[in-house]
Amino acid sequence: MIDLQRGDDVSSGDTPAQVQETEKNIPVVDKPVEEKTTTEKQVEGEQKSVSEKKAKLNEELKVARVLQGKISRMVNELGNLVKEGRPIAVQTINPLIDEARDSLVRNDQALLTMLHLHRQDIKLSDHGFGVFAVVLPLAMRLGRSDQDISDLGLAALLHDTGWARLPIHLLGKNKAYTEMEQKLIHQHPGIVKKVLQQSEDVPENVIKLVTQHHEFSDGSGYPKHLKDTEIFELVEILQVADFYDEFIHGLTDKPGMLPVNALKLLYQLTRKGQFREEIVGELIHVMGIYPLTSAVRLSSGEKGLVIEIDKQKPLFPQVKIIYEADGKRCIDERIVDLSHCEQDDLRVAGVIEPLDQKEDPMGLLRVSHA
Repeated sequence: MIDLQRGDDVSSGDTPAQVQETEKNIPVVDKPVEEKTTTEKQVEGEQKSVSEKKAKLNEELKVARVLQGKISRMVNELGNLVKEGRPIAVQTINPLIDEARDSLVRNDQALLTMLHLHRQDIKLSDHGFGVFAVVLPLAMRLGRSDQDISDLGLAALLHDTGWARLPIHLLGKNKAYTEMEQKLIHQHPGIVKKVLQQSEDVPENVIKLVTQHHEFSDGSGYPKHLKDTEIFELVEILQVADFYDEFIHGLTDKPGMLPVNALKLLYQLTRKGQFREEIVGELIHVMGIYPLTSAVRLSSGEKGLVIEIDKQKPLFPQVKIIYEADGKRCIDERIVDLSHCEQDDLRVAGVIEPLDQKEDPMGLLRVSHA
């Protein structure tokens, strides 16, 4: 049981990202090796498994970076079509959804790494990719059907393209909207709906998802103020993914926050009845308590980046040490696997705000999109 209401000492802010390949340490043997004990063999096996997993992640990151570019360009194209009121051809989008699903099957952390990279600018294409990168593994984790996963993926790419017809300064405003601005914003689901209704092969469920992604069961949403069973069942999955990306990147009227705080806030909203515990609980499982690329401080005083997470031991990730306990830069490429650490008391003591120069004086804990 992971209680996200605890740990109030973490600060809000953008999430850092840095994933680097780890060199394999191959020992040179120049004399006969004694027979290893069972424990030694087990440790060697675990180390080999970790090394293989890391290599697979590094390979998949290359695929994920290419996918991210394709998806962002696709969202831009869809936004232009919506802006011009032209129909959308679903058959041009489905191959991308299939590629992303294949990537997630090979390694479920690569696309999420791209999601958590710091963004220099607020763009609709980045948000479309972010929601897409969250909703697919979340839907897969929830055991939804292939058709549901496809519909959610398509809806994630389309859901906010109506913003293309709105004043661009409203996106990422980072302060409260005026009443007039809110009225404008509330139009964006309807803008997309009109275009989708003119498109021949868009599934009806996708239209529902796009139209209703701001509706809430208590009737407080928009544009129709729907309640309870009036809202399509898959909408909540899209909403949770949408909220998560908005929370960490500050896309509307509030600044961004660290992923751990975004998960905590979603959990608090769940306790208030806004989301189902099953959906947010699975999101926490997908992300991990310390998402890949998070900057953390260890109980030893060292600072580093999370480069691998174990879904079975979410509190004990692998951390690449960037700063030694004395604040000096680490020069030996040292990686600590907290789940197999000789120091029993070594743990993550807190999440770091990398934009704070006192925490990251050399600017090593934050890597932005290229």
